[in-house]
Amino acid sequence: MPDRRSAATPAGAAPTPRKPVAQKPAPPTPRALAGRPTPASRVRPVDWTAVPGRRPEVEPPAEAETPSAPLPGRRTRTRRRTIEVPRPLPAPPPEAVHTLDADDERPLPRPLRIREENIRTVGPGAVDAERVVHTVADPEDAWTADAGTSDHFLRGDLVVQVRRADNTVIGVFPTRYALAVRPSEYEPALDVAESAAGPGARGGRGTRHPTSRRELMVRMRAAGFVIVPGSTHYRVSHPDHPGLFVPLASTPSDRRYTRHAVTQIRRVFGIDLRR
Repeated sequence: MPDRRSAATPAGAAPTPRKPVAQKPAPPTPRALAGRPTPASRVRPVDWTAVPGRRPEVEPPAEAETPSAPLPGRRTRTRRRTIEVPRPLPAPPPEAVHTLDADDERPLPRPLRIREENIRTVGPGAVDAERVVHTVADPEDAWTADAGTSDHFLRGDLVVQVRRADNTVIGVFPTRYALAVRPSEYEPALDVAESAAGPGARGGRGTRHPTSRRELMVRMRAAGFVIVPGSTHYRVSHPDHPGLFVPLASTPSDRRYTRHAVTQIRRVFGIDLRR
């Protein structure tokens, strides 16, 4: 096997000396730098107001404490002071439920709204508005769902879902489907409006409601309701809310008849008959 060193270097020739590797100087120690002035003290500040090519006659003082002007063409991140201009509070939209205006005297209850574009249906194709109103006005059972954001009213084979915020119908379902998806733990809401009434004006619950059927009729007529008698029920409507009605039994057998009637009218028309 040939010798590689003999091939690279001719016989009898001296080997090529290697170049010494330059070593980096060691960084100066604090003891070696002691007593030397800092390089920053020898830097002359730039005068941007001077004419190009000429040195300023008077150099700016080095001990100036005022900040220098910003460089041209460079953005500065300085906070600007904002001045609040007194502006009048804008009027709330007519369909708003909650507003920030404390002087808004509009009552929170809203009349029942039925818009087919907002209603989600399962099973039945067409939505019968009169049947929907009848179910909400006189339900056989009711419960709260969606953490209190909506109420479900059941009557016969129909269940109507109403959103509490604006009292809008958002769902119409068959009873079988609604009971199948109803949570196991739910809050009964048959008397939602009555439970939220709070204490009466005289300190006891119920004193704000009419105490007799005659007093109920007087309050309804004073509020502008139209009462049409029927064979077994009265049909209560209001000229300001066409399409809405409340059926009231002509011969009530429940002693809480007036309280239920006030609750139904408040739920459908958004009009409170309590005093």
